[in-house]
Amino acid sequence: MKKNIAHIVTLTSLCIAIISIIQSCYLNFTISSYLIFICLLLDSLDGLIARYLNTVSEFGKQLDSFSDMIAFGVAPAVLLYNFIQYQFNNNTLAYITLLIPIFSSIRLANYNSNSTNNPFFHGITTPVNAIFFGSLPLINQYEESTWIVSTLINEAFIAILIIIMSILLITPLKTFNLRIDAIKDDKRKLFFIFISISVLYLFNFTGLPIIIFIYILLNVMRIIN
Repeated sequence: MKKNIAHIVTLTSLCIAIISIIQSCYLNFTISSYLIFICLLLDSLDGLIARYLNTVSEFGKQLDSFSDMIAFGVAPAVLLYNFIQYQFNNNTLAYITLLIPIFSSIRLANYNSNSTNNPFFHGITTPVNAIFFGSLPLINQYEESTWIVSTLINEAFIAILIIIMSILLITPLKTFNLRIDAIKDDKRKLFFIFISISVLYLFNFTGLPIIIFIYILLNVMRIIN
């Protein structure tokens, strides 16, 4: 039973991702976004449990990737597809969201075929990408500044963001991971966590894209330095 605990958490994340997809099809965008964020927490938890119980396996790795593909590739794509159709009544533009699962699948396949114990990733991860796009419906719902909403929630800007973030999924840029059990001994990661909490406190959901930008910027600066 012990070896299956992490798998159960992974499958729970998968089920929640499917519910997120269903909710977005019913135009419940905020619920869909929240469910994607819950998948993010479960995705961090299943790996932590597997390492703690010493039940890490190739099967678990593959199962986790399949779950990630649905939770952080398909779910945010369907969410954005329905959101764009509803918000802008633009069926043609909505199909650009296909880039999210396409590049997510490439990113996950690359990770699985080249996975090592390296503390760095190559490119941004699928959960980071999902957080970014999952935040947009929440910003549209809760952000009080009409200027911020009109800037972030418009057709051209979202299309550009999808293209840029999709490319970043497969870029060779080294990005530090934020695995829970690897944060406490890394000052850079602790600094990032502190900044992230501060930004969330100040800007609420609007802070999520800012945090992703800071994350990318810190990794770029590390290479430059």
